[in-house]
Amino acid sequence: MKRLLTVLALSMLAGAASADELRIGTSADYPPWESVDAGGNIIGFDKDVGDEICKRIAATCNWQNQAYDGLLPGLQVGKFDLVISGVSINDERSQKVDFSVAYADAPNAIVTAPGSDAASAKSAADLAKALGKAAIGVQSGSTHEQVIRAHFPDADVRVYDRPDQIADDLVAGRIDAGLMERSAWEPLIKERGADKLAYAGPLLTSADFPEFGKGQGVAMGKGKTELKTKVDGAVDAMLKDGTVKTIAEKWFGYDISKK
Repeated sequence: MKRLLTVLALSMLAGAASADELRIGTSADYPPWESVDAGGNIIGFDKDVGDEICKRIAATCNWQNQAYDGLLPGLQVGKFDLVISGVSINDERSQKVDFSVAYADAPNAIVTAPGSDAASAKSAADLAKALGKAAIGVQSGSTHEQVIRAHFPDADVRVYDRPDQIADDLVAGRIDAGLMERSAWEPLIKERGADKLAYAGPLLTSADFPEFGKGQGVAMGKGKTELKTKVDGAVDAMLKDGTVKTIAEKWFGYDISKK
């Protein structure tokens, strides 16, 4: 009996050692997508999605917190195996890294101080015209930065490390507007007050600006065919069985899963 237990224990250890060990890069400063709680733990929509992917592909995943603009470069040099951080799939990024099928598709929004001329904008073109030479805050390395630089040619682009810095500078009057996902704005507006921050114009998607891409996906190194197949399979299954929808409703209060 003792010999049998020893054999079983060794077998279990061998199985554990053979499981994939994956390093996941994220920028935990973008609630409710990802953030750090009071205990120093990474939490959020992407964290739950990533943990479920790891479970379904039988991988041991270790999360690493990194500034957003260093995520894809880090992936390219082998610092991470996956990046899960609300990364939008677009042509420019797809030339450098591979993406899973999209798991989410989040709308974006411009926010200004209440009473801005941009508040009544009916289209993306109206927004660009109304903001003119305005100072617009965006997160470094984001699709939002790409959109402002490409389609708001007269704007004074201000680049920040974290979304809360954009909100604080907007409240303080150091910038005129900010662009990020609607879901990221919601907690910032709630904390600072709707009397200080207000949505301007329509929600913005890839139909307005192609830089927003094709939804949010899991990024991985070029040519990782086996890993991509596993992750695609997990994401497809999670979309079909409603797991991503359930996780989204937990963190956002509504569904942002890719349709």
